[in-house]
Amino acid sequence: MGSRFFTTEALVIGSMRYREADRIVTLYTRDRGRLGAIAKGIRRTSSKVGGRLEPFSLVRASLRAGHGLYTVVGVETLRTFQGVRAELFRMEEGARLLAAVRHLFPGEEGSVPAFNLLVRGIACLAESSDAAAAADMVLATRLKLLVLLGYAPEMEQCAHCGGEGPFYGFSPGLGGVVCESCASAGGASCFSLSAGAVATLQMLLSIPIVEVKRYDLDERSVAEVEQVFAQTLAFHGH
Repeated sequence: MGSRFFTTEALVIGSMRYREADRIVTLYTRDRGRLGAIAKGIRRTSSKVGGRLEPFSLVRASLRAGHGLYTVVGVETLRTFQGVRAELFRMEEGARLLAAVRHLFPGEEGSVPAFNLLVRGIACLAESSDAAAAADMVLATRLKLLVLLGYAPEMEQCAHCGGEGPFYGFSPGLGGVVCESCASAGGASCFSLSAGAVATLQMLLSIPIVEVKRYDLDERSVAEVEQVFAQTLAFHGH
């Protein structure tokens, strides 16, 4: 093949109909990051490719560069992660993960660590036993994506004064926890964060995602950590 062709492992993170029989798929690839590609004719009943490009699937895709979009010229299924699509609660949490990927990675910028993290996260999600376990897994994966992008929150000392606490809240602008003194003095814009949420956030950032299922996380603390992620994403996202 010429230089316009290449083959890479990819996660299917989106799919939409295009024209009569085609689809445009969004892939997060090991080599080039996020990209869009047109898969021609895959909506025809005779197509052998259509079922291989379902969201959450891990594939080896052969692509041809074009103007704006790549063209899919071959697909090999590596893992289907069918467990994600088998339960609504896994689908819903998986959608939150893929939405974060689309927000954090707007274009072609390859990151093998991010690709590997996403594969592990989706593999663990496919085996999540219930809605709470699936939500915890996806939250941990999204937080670790922030770390890979250089947005790791400061959790050991006040992001404003460097003090050791006690901590009152979290500042997306400063990128970390803020002590009571700085918060009460108005020295930093932040929202409140309970001690349980601080501990939960520290734990999710430090352990491998395969271990998240071993912990019974407090629902209120998880909700607060979700706010940390959402506010950080809003501050740094594209």
